[in-house]
Amino acid sequence: MREFNLRNVTLMAAAASCFIQIGAQLFAISVIMRTVVQAPPRSFAIYGGEYGYDSSSFWNTVPPITALLLVIALATNWKTQRRNPLLIALVVFVLGGTVAGVFLEPTFAEMMVVGYSDSIDPALQRRAASWYAMDWAVWTFSLLAGGALLAALVRPADVGVRD
Repeated sequence: MREFNLRNVTLMAAAASCFIQIGAQLFAISVIMRTVVQAPPRSFAIYGGEYGYDSSSFWNTVPPITALLLVIALATNWKTQRRNPLLIALVVFVLGGTVAGVFLEPTFAEMMVVGYSDSIDPALQRRAASWYAMDWAVWTFSLLAGGALLAALVRPADVGVRD
């Protein structure tokens, strides 16, 4: 019985962490980034000043915790019907993180190097719009990973019963 509870607890923790991240991504994209990409570099003002917006501590902390919880949930549920949905969740989560790390973060950093200016650069505005669309795509990866975790949660945690 203890093993059964450990499987459920690890899977619920992974799902909770994943959905916390999904919610934070949705807020960042739909509120913060939507504003930032409207009129760069003028709209970069949100990041300036002594109290400028900085969510890096969240993004440097939560995704690694989510990844660790996914691995732990996968390990504790390895011999159950939950293995495949957990593998899918982990692969999709890592894929989304890789796309973010390889494309989104460097592109955003390059745009931010321009810094604030009380003007609007149409070329930078087009680049920011393209980046914004890619950010929504990465959010979709996270949502798919969350969906796979929910699919795993509805499956029994009995050992030896697999697809």
